Amino acid sequence: MRPGCGQATALDGTMHHRQILDMALRDLPAEKAAYLSRVADNLSRDPVLDERSHLLYPVLAAAARGIEPVLEPAECATLVTGFLTSHAEGIAQTLYSAAYLRDGVRAMAPWAARLQADISSTILDQLAQGQLQLAEPKVWRFRADGRGDADFPYGDEDQEMD
Repeated sequence: MRPGCGQATALDGTMHHRQILDMALRDLPAEKAAYLSRVADNLSRDPVLDERSHLLYPVLAAAARGIEPVLEPAECATLVTGFLTSHAEGIAQTLYSAAYLRDGVRAMAPWAARLQADISSTILDQLAQGQLQLAEPKVWRFRADGRGDADFPYGDEDQEMD
């Protein structure tokens, strides 16, 4: 790949594959970007990916927006490694295609969707088996009529709203 085609290169011309992901993280909410950065840190330490990291980061960058920070980063990294191991040949064909040079995100979209599906499936399986618990969101209630202020923000959930 040559500079100017959406790929980051070092001064000596070598590819900084992680920068592909880092550029995609700029547009994400801080929590999700930090999570995916930790996932990538785990991936960078995986010797299985030494010869394949160039295949990994374009797919992870394309999938980043749809990956929820639910699993532990190390567990998510393990899933990503397994995905790459299973699909390395197809990802390589896409990465080295003319379509990727024209529009890398669009070319990687099918692989990104598959990776998101694998991660989502694992999350749903763990939820169903009781291995994973999601934190319940807090509900804050405000009343314009001024009643119930003594209990604010903690009120009786069964209290009728007029």
